[in-house]
Amino acid sequence: MGENVDRGDEVDRADLQRDLDRIKEAMGLAERYENAPEQWLGFGVVVAVACALSQYVVLERLPQAWFAAVWLGLFGALGAVLSRRYGYSFEPGTARPNLGFQILAVYFAAFPIAAVAGSFLPELSYLEETAFTLAIILVQLGAGYVVAGETLKAYHIRDRDRYAFHAGGLLMVGLGVTVATYEPLYEWGYAAFGGAYLAYAVASYWVLSSS
Repeated sequence: MGENVDRGDEVDRADLQRDLDRIKEAMGLAERYENAPEQWLGFGVVVAVACALSQYVVLERLPQAWFAAVWLGLFGALGAVLSRRYGYSFEPGTARPNLGFQILAVYFAAFPIAAVAGSFLPELSYLEETAFTLAIILVQLGAGYVVAGETLKAYHIRDRDRYAFHAGGLLMVGLGVTVATYEPLYEWGYAAFGGAYLAYAVASYWVLSSS
């Protein structure tokens, strides 16, 4: 019986040591992935530019296809630059989840959701359709950020840096709901998104780059 107690104590001490090791391993995003804060800030600038161009599309009532051209064009170019200059901040690997894939999977789910929901709605005006699609995209993208923040536990990233993802996710979910319910944002939703995301990216850069 005494041996069983001792073995139990040994298991408990081993579990405790593993927990302590995990705490020691936790580090900032910038420490574990060099240039990650700079990439984050660059992403914020590109989002702001894409939003400015999208806002022009809305104001001029250009065809909806222009939104895809703007976003796919800019982010395709950004992805090529980042891959060439930095490589990927979060390697796909086999032992850890691919962070970028998770965000994109949740984000791209916005489009079939919009298609399904739209089929049950009466015909929308140009501004209503634009706001409807943007709102769903923002909510889905925000959910992707929250999931990514939780996934960073697998990379042993400190809580403060993970919370930057959570904060961004909540910001985008809230903005998505506001775009859908506040009529002036039917027309100015992209301007609000671009300004809010750029401010968030700058604040996050400060958090991620500080020791």
